[in-house]
Amino acid sequence: MRTLLASLLVLLVAVPAAAARSYSAERFDSHARVLPGGAMEVTETVVFKFEGGPFERVFRELPSNHTDGIEIVEAQMDGRTLPFGSNLGQVEVRNGSKINVRWRFAPRADSSHVFVLRYVMRGIVKRDSGADVLEWLALPVEHAYRIDSSEVVIDIPSRLTINPSLDSARVSEKSLERGEERVQIVARGIGRDGWVKARLQFAEGTIAAVPPQWQQREIRARALGPRWLGAAATILAVGLVFLFALRQRYTAPPRGFDSASDRPVDSPPDSLRPAIAGVIAANGSVTLQHAMSTLFSLAERGLIAITEEPRRWGQRQFTVRRKRAGATPAAEDAALLDLVFRRKDHEDDEVPLTQARNRVARHVSTFKRAVYRELAAQGLLDDERIQIRARYQIFSVACLILAVLLLFAAIPLVQTYGGWPFLIPGAMACIAVIGLIFYGALTPLSDNAIRRAHRWRAYQRFLKEVARDQARVKDQRIAELLPFAVGLGIAGAWSKYLKHHPDAVPPWFQALAAGGDDGGFAAMVVSSGGVHGGGGGAGGGGAAGGGASGAG
Repeated sequence: MRTLLASLLVLLVAVPAAAARSYSAERFDSHARVLPGGAMEVTETVVFKFEGGPFERVFRELPSNHTDGIEIVEAQMDGRTLPFGSNLGQVEVRNGSKINVRWRFAPRADSSHVFVLRYVMRGIVKRDSGADVLEWLALPVEHAYRIDSSEVVIDIPSRLTINPSLDSARVSEKSLERGEERVQIVARGIGRDGWVKARLQFAEGTIAAVPPQWQQREIRARALGPRWLGAAATILAVGLVFLFALRQRYTAPPRGFDSASDRPVDSPPDSLRPAIAGVIAANGSVTLQHAMSTLFSLAERGLIAITEEPRRWGQRQFTVRRKRAGATPAAEDAALLDLVFRRKDHEDDEVPLTQARNRVARHVSTFKRAVYRELAAQGLLDDERIQIRARYQIFSVACLILAVLLLFAAIPLVQTYGGWPFLIPGAMACIAVIGLIFYGALTPLSDNAIRRAHRWRAYQRFLKEVARDQARVKDQRIAELLPFAVGLGIAGAWSKYLKHHPDAVPPWFQALAAGGDDGGFAAMVVSSGGVHGGGGGAGGGGAAGGGASGAG
């Protein structure tokens, strides 16, 4: 116990100390020398002041974009050159799109230390509007510390054609002085993420005879851009032509079915079971809510019962029990009963409602096949429309898979062609999306089913009015209407409605609360799964340098 208290005391003392730790840069100086051929050698000198501690590392991050590569030549700490490596007292260099340099040293606190980094940036001088141009971010653009002052000196091998320009952010004072052989920049009061950028322009060919390799790649990529664009446009056009040609084979259902019967109707328009009615009202789409409507229909017909169990961890629990008596179930009824109660080796007589819902959700395709067999048996499907929708689905999925494969294939081409290759997988993805839109817009239903679906949607509007208390039914009928409400997609509104009608609890639901239901029936509807919801950067592009810096 004493040991635990002592540990807690150490933590309480250490946390404020760690929170008080801070650091800043008294100086961040750079001396750069422009070399023939367009390279530049840079020596950075940073004086970090550590307050509190401990500090065990300092890092510098150098972006290699807009260069032909960066070579780290030397790194020092307090006047001593450190060997390259990942151990204490060494400098670790990690190459990539950004060169990461880390000084690793023994813990330091309340002290100042000098860090020097020398490196060569190749291909930093670019060709722009008939001139050799050097754009260089002389300070890291990402740094969580302030810099008191910075002196940047750039030695130049040739005369400038125009006066150099200076851009900056979060800098209190700045000045630029131009000489015959050098440019000097002085900045003071540099805040967090503050930076300065210099632009120097020389006569064409005086620094580099040809543009740097990275710029030559950009020029070639821009030249080939129209070809990539043309190829993507051709792929998109061919895909659209195929989609519309496939659409011409589709026989659209006649318009104006029962146009006069848009008003809600207060009784089921025909003898369809709840799941079948819900599926045709949803344009042939089969979901979990239709399976749950079948579950409630089976309960209403006495084939199963649902019982509320004692709460567990504050959550309501329900159990579905199978009854052996009853009429022979229909195809979708039998499929649902198998999913809920049958396991590999035997059948269960009772199953927790959540487990039953999960079993059905995992194998809803099995229930869908049974529903479609029933729809076909009743002449509610059109084989030709089903085939065309299937072709749309297969074609769209194939295009989507091909788009993903082409996307991975395009990634290695970025360095050579820029972002243009991504137009090809983008075109394939557009075709896939448009194909899926066609697929969803077409119906697999027969004309007879469409006519009956229109009437069932009118009945759906009536059930919505009941849920909003804009229409009334007798309490004893509410439970009878529940399977239709779930199948027609308005279980959410009905679960709220049921809370205000406790006398509507059907005999097949056994509530736990004594003296009547306390909301268990409505909670069971929700638990069944029948409820578904509605469905600043450094100014200017093209500059090398910048990156990040810090300590820790």
